[in-house]
Amino acid sequence: MALSPSAIPDEFRHGWRIVLACSIAAGTGIALVFMNFSMFIVPLSQDLGVSRGDLGAVQAMIITAAIGAPVIGRLTDVLGVRRVYFGCTLIVAAIHVLIAQYASSIYHMAASTAALGFLGIGSTAVVLTRPINAHFREHRGMALGLMAVGISVVSMIAPPVLQWVLDTWSWRAGFLGIGAASVFIGIPAVALLLPDSGRAGSGIGAKEPAAPADRRFLRERDFWLLTMSLIMMSLATAGTISQLAPMIQDEGLDASVAALALSFFAGGQFIGRLGGGWLLDKFEPRRVSFALTLAPALGFIILLSTSGMVPAALLAAAIIGLQQGAELDIFAYFVGRRFDVARYGTIYGALVGLGWIGNVGGLLGMGKIYDLFGTYAPGQALGIAALVISALLVLMVRLPEPAEKAQAT
Repeated sequence: MALSPSAIPDEFRHGWRIVLACSIAAGTGIALVFMNFSMFIVPLSQDLGVSRGDLGAVQAMIITAAIGAPVIGRLTDVLGVRRVYFGCTLIVAAIHVLIAQYASSIYHMAASTAALGFLGIGSTAVVLTRPINAHFREHRGMALGLMAVGISVVSMIAPPVLQWVLDTWSWRAGFLGIGAASVFIGIPAVALLLPDSGRAGSGIGAKEPAAPADRRFLRERDFWLLTMSLIMMSLATAGTISQLAPMIQDEGLDASVAALALSFFAGGQFIGRLGGGWLLDKFEPRRVSFALTLAPALGFIILLSTSGMVPAALLAAAIIGLQQGAELDIFAYFVGRRFDVARYGTIYGALVGLGWIGNVGGLLGMGKIYDLFGTYAPGQALGIAALVISALLVLMVRLPEPAEKAQAT
């Protein structure tokens, strides 16, 4: 039964274009590389003659996102979403072409990854959740979830297609395909759908004067609780995402099952993003966040206690993906509700930048643990402990009621 126009909330009647544009842009942006890089590990290792731990160190060069997030977040407050997204996406696509054409050593990959980390922020939640938080109030969680669904949909479709490209041609063709997706799908979506103006401070098209630089949020207890929670969460999950395909293969399964596991991971993300956003709107956000943050621990337990079982491996991947999907909802929602939206890019950019400490620890740690022990089990056990800490920290964040929002710093 079709919904009548009156049944559609006002926010969505006027904001669906914003959600759709940001969803497509996020799905075809740097997340496409990050979510599927594990598929490149084996062919890169063979072609460049390096270990998985070495490639984990290469992935850790994406730590430049820690610098890029606050810089590009502030630029978004000043210049607007469209300008920042277009510029960053075009440069990132050019880097993909350079990788495909010229990368021949681990040093080339490291330098390229560093550049992708800094500039790729322009196609992430740091930039693309800003117009969502500016436009939506009552249905903010759902809108953030719908926006993030773009990453999940693309991530469910991409692994089998990307595996076919890798098998048919090479890993170089894989990078070319990822770059083409951002240029020929993401950029047109933003150009056609995202308005060039919006609510004051939205930063959609920088039609409004930007808020002056203000660092008072760095003295806020809640900012640091969110930051430490994100660091511990990233420490637990970033290494798993980066090594998920070989991790599944080490369960005694082949590459096709590993590619399917990535699709199941993306399916879990889809549920986590859509369901997480809805839950944040309907129930106490801290309790919802606590439960969702603990979810990957069950996935790790399944991987630790089973071997060679396709259903178990796929279920574990889906459960880990559930939390990864909700992560964007949780932190974008908390920043948008707790702090001033006019400074959203600056604050969320700083949060994400500091959160990359955990990403780098996970990226380096999981590969090195495998090199040292010949198994991912110790890394998975450490991940469970980190998730427990992350969940407890998010419970301690103070969220103002909507009426109190104007007084939040």
